[in-house]
Amino acid sequence: MAQIKYKDEKTINKSVCDDLKTFLLAVFLFLRYYFDLLIDKVFGFFYNNLKVPLRSPKNSIVNQSAIALARKIRNKELKSEEVVQAFIDRIKEVNPIINSLVDNRFEEALEEARQIDKEIADGTIKEADFQAKPFLGVPFTSKESSAVKGQSFTFGLVKRKGYKAECDADYITLIKNSGAICLGVTNIPQLNLWQETSNPIYGITKNPYDITRNVGGSSGGESSLLAAGGTSISIGTDIGGSCRIPAFMCGVFGHKPTSHLIPTKGMTFRTGKEEQTMVVVGVLARFSEEITPILKVLVGENVEKLQLDKPVNIKSLKVYYILDPKDPFVSPSREEMKSTLTGAVNYFSGLCDTPPKEVEFEGTKYTGKLWKYWMSQETNANFKRDVMNREGEAQPLIEIFKYVTGRGEFCGSTIFNFINGLLPTPKDDWARETTEQLSKQLLDTLGEDGVLLYPSAPWPASYHYTAFLRPWNFNLFSIWNVLKFPVTQVPMGLRYGLPVGIQVVTAPNQDRLCIAVAKELEKAFGGFVPPYPLE
Repeated sequence: MAQIKYKDEKTINKSVCDDLKTFLLAVFLFLRYYFDLLIDKVFGFFYNNLKVPLRSPKNSIVNQSAIALARKIRNKELKSEEVVQAFIDRIKEVNPIINSLVDNRFEEALEEARQIDKEIADGTIKEADFQAKPFLGVPFTSKESSAVKGQSFTFGLVKRKGYKAECDADYITLIKNSGAICLGVTNIPQLNLWQETSNPIYGITKNPYDITRNVGGSSGGESSLLAAGGTSISIGTDIGGSCRIPAFMCGVFGHKPTSHLIPTKGMTFRTGKEEQTMVVVGVLARFSEEITPILKVLVGENVEKLQLDKPVNIKSLKVYYILDPKDPFVSPSREEMKSTLTGAVNYFSGLCDTPPKEVEFEGTKYTGKLWKYWMSQETNANFKRDVMNREGEAQPLIEIFKYVTGRGEFCGSTIFNFINGLLPTPKDDWARETTEQLSKQLLDTLGEDGVLLYPSAPWPASYHYTAFLRPWNFNLFSIWNVLKFPVTQVPMGLRYGLPVGIQVVTAPNQDRLCIAVAKELEKAFGGFVPPYPLE
């Protein structure tokens, strides 16, 4: 009898401990919710009266999709020079306000456009050429960490100030081969590793919906310029949400494709031969119809693996959703974000043959640890060496001291990464086992006909610099880099004048399902809403 009593006491004690942990977590989340509100109140007071609304474009050409522009150039309804000039003029209007483009090739772009117009007029360019070059004469931009010959290629590092790329990145070559014309390169955080776009060389990039707000990172210059009407085709990259965080903040679509299909040579220090990497080249777009054609160009010979032209029956899809990944490092979501996701769930409840199902996976609680581990496994990547332009290795404690005393060459985000690097890295066996288990659970759930609706952020774009006070909210994005699943950030209108949206996830090589759901949500909820009046 005594032994049975001992076991009962042990069970009771465990139950009490579990209840206590649950209670303490609830208290922590309650306090954190109001702490986050306090942060916004304080910063909001500081930034009050600093808003500068964007004016409508002088030329409505910039409001049209890349698909429409390419078609009109092909049909001789517009000249490429007209289109390129319209976007250059728009950049000159908005860039002094949002600080997105950091280097340009306007004259070269106009000359390329004139040559295209001449060859179309004299018949040198034929129908077969248009088929091979689907974006002939349409302008594009890419981030400054993507090598574009003759353009700034500093990664935001003081040691690389003035450095110009000597050749194009492989994926830039692919987009140029589609006939697109490069206008320039856009701002990034130092070495791309932060969720806000700012560096000592080019300063901070501002959100076109509200210049007191963050544009995200690291493709923040791209998303800001795209939303403001300053570019037509936008190429980003994504290692921890770098394409989707800015897409969310600036109300555009952001697609992170299935991994290892698009070449990465020419992205920062990458050679393209890295076997272990979470990074992918991504697509930013104002209209969902643009994602697939741009993605086809980027994946090149791997296009068959994605079956992008295979029809998708939305009604037959199995829709799953997660309202709360239960990651204790992520801030509690506010009502505007919860209602955005539940709105999508309710929409598919009335559309799909099988009602959406809420799911939960233990592994989503550990995103921060998993992402940190897999970042440590990146082939040929060494943060302390890379931030020194591979000229020696940074000493974190010394650099932290320099920063505090105002003598350093690194910004706050890099200092945060130094501090994070001093913390323990998760154990190899645990990280690999947890990643594999979560991946298998998701693959078994999604199969070839399932999509997962997942939150993007606890709230819309926050004030500048507040990411330092809640740095782990990017976990909502980085989990899909850890797992290497394709995912589309979908804009779903505005709340309080700022964009909101959700992420749509599928199993690897099922990108077409993400994109099909993005198109459906665009149709239902309006998609991209310009940060300026449409006239």
